[in-house]
Amino acid sequence: MGKNTRLTKSLKWFAMASTAAVAVSAGAAFAQDDEEDVITIKGELRQSLEESLAVKKNNEVVSDALVGVEIGDLPDLSIAETLERITGVTSDRFKGGASELSVRGLGAYLGSSVINGREISSGSDGRDVNFGQFPSELIGGAVVYKSQQASFVEGGISGIIELQTLRPLEYGKRRFQVQGLLGYSDYEQRVAEGQDFSKRITGSYTDQFETGIGDIGIAIGGQIRDDTAPEDIYTSSSTFRPCNTIEGIDGNNNCSFDPDGGAADTYFVSNQYIYRAMQTESDRDAIMANVQWQPNAQWDINLDAQWSDRSDIEKRGNLVIADGRRDIVPLDISESGALNAWTTETRIENQSVWRVRDETYTGFGLNAEWSGDNLVLSGDVGYSKTERRQDELDMRIRTNDRVIAQLDSRGENIPTLTFLDVSDVEDDTGLTFDLDNHDLYDNGARARRRLENIDDEILAVRFDGEYFLEGNFFTSLEAGVRYATRERFHDDGIDATVGLVEDNYFSAAAIAARRDSFIVEDLFEGADTPMEGMTWATWNPEELFIALTGSRDAGLPTGSTLSPSDTDVKEDTFAVYAQGNFETEMFSLPAYGNIGLRAIKTEIESVGISSALATSLGDDPDTVIVEPVGDPISNVEENDFWSILPSANLTLETSETTLLRFAAYRALARPDMEAMSAALSFDDSADLDSIAAIVSASGNPFIEPLESTNFDISYEWYFDDDTAFSAAFYAKQLETGIETVQETVVLNVDGTATPVLIGRSGNSDESSSLMGIELSFQHVFDHLPSPFDGFGVRAGHNYADSDFEFPDPTIPDGTNALADFTKPANIPGYSQNSTNLAVFWEKYGASVRLAYKARSSYFKPFRNDANRYTEAQDFLDFSASYDITDAIQIRFQGLNLLDEPNIFYRPTNDSLAQADYSGRRFFVGLRGKF
Repeated sequence: MGKNTRLTKSLKWFAMASTAAVAVSAGAAFAQDDEEDVITIKGELRQSLEESLAVKKNNEVVSDALVGVEIGDLPDLSIAETLERITGVTSDRFKGGASELSVRGLGAYLGSSVINGREISSGSDGRDVNFGQFPSELIGGAVVYKSQQASFVEGGISGIIELQTLRPLEYGKRRFQVQGLLGYSDYEQRVAEGQDFSKRITGSYTDQFETGIGDIGIAIGGQIRDDTAPEDIYTSSSTFRPCNTIEGIDGNNNCSFDPDGGAADTYFVSNQYIYRAMQTESDRDAIMANVQWQPNAQWDINLDAQWSDRSDIEKRGNLVIADGRRDIVPLDISESGALNAWTTETRIENQSVWRVRDETYTGFGLNAEWSGDNLVLSGDVGYSKTERRQDELDMRIRTNDRVIAQLDSRGENIPTLTFLDVSDVEDDTGLTFDLDNHDLYDNGARARRRLENIDDEILAVRFDGEYFLEGNFFTSLEAGVRYATRERFHDDGIDATVGLVEDNYFSAAAIAARRDSFIVEDLFEGADTPMEGMTWATWNPEELFIALTGSRDAGLPTGSTLSPSDTDVKEDTFAVYAQGNFETEMFSLPAYGNIGLRAIKTEIESVGISSALATSLGDDPDTVIVEPVGDPISNVEENDFWSILPSANLTLETSETTLLRFAAYRALARPDMEAMSAALSFDDSADLDSIAAIVSASGNPFIEPLESTNFDISYEWYFDDDTAFSAAFYAKQLETGIETVQETVVLNVDGTATPVLIGRSGNSDESSSLMGIELSFQHVFDHLPSPFDGFGVRAGHNYADSDFEFPDPTIPDGTNALADFTKPANIPGYSQNSTNLAVFWEKYGASVRLAYKARSSYFKPFRNDANRYTEAQDFLDFSASYDITDAIQIRFQGLNLLDEPNIFYRPTNDSLAQADYSGRRFFVGLRGKF
């Protein structure tokens, strides 16, 4: 297998540690079966701490790891929650669970995610991987590399998260495991026709066979998860505009910005404000499999595959302040321009929405390694594809006249809505104003069908070799090549307004679709708001759509769905690297590390679709609707560039228990695929005299990666097998920045060439710096008297400081860029502080863990919309288990015990834009291993 150098050890340590931990774990773990087996008396959690430390200690770079029990035995819905136990790793929350992950608080945008060394495709708008698709019970381990070397696949300035699946021959035992969990959500219990309980069933099987063609091992696991994702939501449209006017009652104007000075300070107002109740279904299925074949001592061949399917169905009832900018009277404006309280003259819109989103991930890889006396050669082929399909039925009806309403978000995450004058609606309908009365809404009936398709596909091939040397400074030399192609197609803008049957909302079928009771009992119960328990008239959206249109299939496209909103980007990369690994002495201390260089050529091809545009009057006489017409025309924009990434890593063994690591390297973070789109996007409507206000760019094909020069110093003190302290300092110089580029495009509007000013993100010449400190500590208190010797702790904190600037990319009214009125954001996903703390007790077959994680506020962009910020968050989870027998274990889990919401602000960090409440979740079940 080649010489047993320190590098070879580091590459094998993860597999060895995983195997040792798995032998006693209840996740992927299997105990010995006969009298000759070694019995481990340490608890599962302590064993995991030891093996994770061993991986960290023996890696060549600054890193952290979780292996064995730590992966399969935490109170987690997915591997994302598990990885948050690592110091500096934080998650972005989606539907009550962790999804995209950040390293050192720097956002998924600056990181990279791989499984078995291969990139993972994504159905999100960026490269961010939704780790919620990977069940924690089916992952063998994970390593987070916080510094880099030349042999790593490029793409992570902040770090690389690598998931590892089990290799069955190295595991070395036959085992079958099954687990069943029953879940309960206090939020789901308030949903009409909601599920009383959710279910999660996981099974896995591992075995090895001696055959005439060598040793063959198999490992296969699967999970079926029948779940819900209850949420109470307040939100707004993503378009915020600057205003400084006071229109007043019966002003009959949308607020605007007067460059010569208005009657008020500048404030930001959205097009719509929405109170939302939902009934949801959220199912998750996953399969992971590995086949390992060793035909002889020289060959090791591994085939692994992953598949997951996520299906979400939402039935929404929205109450909408539809004329968000009309006749605004600002009552309270913050120093940054946040509109905290105001009155408006608006129609009340009632929306019924049915939306299904199905996302399927398929990945597989083939790796073959040949080992000679002094040479190791390996080849790897990986394929990954994510397909997202979304179908949305969107219906609305509204009041014929407007009301005078006041919204007040001062001190509230759910703005208080007060109706000051409803007389016009009452006079028009002859009804007492009652939001729960279906007959109150009698104007502007509309039905639409929106479809969205995303295909993200990656194919990568790499070949690596390592030659071992004797009696030299360099112990081995590595070199390799890699080719990858990634294609992303986002078919957007499939939006059809469907003709309505006679009597539409007042037909017999539509009346039959009315709900007799509200969707959610005590809406916004978790928000401590005067709006708790608010209700309004709702319909069954599927039944209503059929009643309004006459067909469940109404609005489905019959021809080409190409449109200017589509993204079609291809990214080809070719990389070559060389790396020398060394062992020596420095300052009379043992030293080892590597020096290398990686060079990458990137080629971008972005296809944009253009067409003529036609305008028509909107629902209001002062607005227009713009729609593409005629045959679509394709135009291709191309870009290519080189990136050169040198790296050096050095570890000094300052004592038998302490290490001092140094790293210096160049790294890059690629822009999201959507960010390189040549597509245009269109708002529903705009002011009649501002057609440019509805046209915006989705991306920029000529935006290039952020590149940085990085320095890391890490001190690691391993007191014993399960106790360690580490302190790391890191500094990064980002050598390119982001700025809003304003460009004029000429569009054919109603047969006339019309110049339109658009804004999009581009590279700037400005540089920025980032510095951070990371501290971690873990210890088992085995020196205390029983039963206190079962207590342990694992804690970490990361602090980062950055002067990066990300200006707002939007020009929402076609004239005034929001960047001229707002402060720039920082790095996407950047949190200045992040903390994780786990306290556990394990003894007598029982295990109890309390896990806390927190992060400060951060910038969370969405496409090229106005900058969006997420409020600081902290989460508390609890887990407990007890071994009834050697084979049967009972488990309990409690998630989000603090009932922490997701709060978003836009376009300033105090302008409330959205609040999501998802509640606590509890699971109880049994796990058996045989």
